[in-house]
Order: sequence, then C-alpha cells, then structure tokens
Amino acid sequence: MAVLSETQAGAESMLGTIRIAVLPIAKVFTMCFLGFLMASKYVNILPTSGRKLLNGLVFSLLLPCLIFSQLGQAITLQKMIQWWFIPMNIVLATISGSIIGFIVASIVRPPYPFFKFTIVQIGIGEQLLPLI
Repeated sequence: MAVLSETQAGAESMLGTIRIAVLPIAKVFTMCFLGFLMASKYVNILPTSGRKLLNGLVFSLLLPCLIFSQLGQAITLQKMIQWWFIPMNIVLATISGSIIGFIVASIVRPPYPFFKFTIVQIGIGEQLLPLI
C-alpha cells in the first residue's frame, strides 16, 4: 500500500513538472496562432504596417515577459544552488570559445569590420566545446 501511495505522489509531482514546462509553450503557440489568424488574408484585421509594429512589440517585450513569468514559478533558491554548474559551464565555454576565436581571427585575418564579428561568432559557436 505504501508503494502505491509513493508511486502516486511521484506521478503527481511529475505531472506538475510537465505542466510547468508545457504551459508557457502552449501560451506562446496560442498567441502565435491568434496572430497568424489576425494577419491572414481571410480575416485581414492587421495591415502590413500594423503587423510590423506588433511583431516588434511581441518579440522584444511580450514574449520574454511571458517566458520569464512562467519560468520564475519553477526556479527556487535551492534549485539555483543545485544548478550552479550550468552558468559556470556557459561562462567557461564562452571564454574558451572567444580565445579560440581570437586565435582563428589572428591567423585568418579577416577585414577589419569582421574581426570582432569573427571572434564573437566562434566564441558563441564553441559553447559545446567542454561537453564534447
């Protein structure tokens, strides 16, 4: 009987975790579908200029607010302490990738406007280097 109650408790926490993970994505897809519907030729609520303004507003303000408002419910201080290695891994990967990018840019010698761009692109692209 005790095993059955532990299994049910584990399933409830798993369903809660899945709900927290899926809910922001479902909201984003719902908003995308409504925007698609409003911008379609059949409904034609938004003209082209209105779509451009709304697109900028959604991607620069509303989408990050929606994601972080839902993500904030799932992150606690205890989880941040447990996950200390994730930001450390990102920082170390970016630093090592940027060093590799500087070496490559020094050897290849791209034109001046692209020198820093080359370093940044290689630095960001080498994020998985410590995992390989």
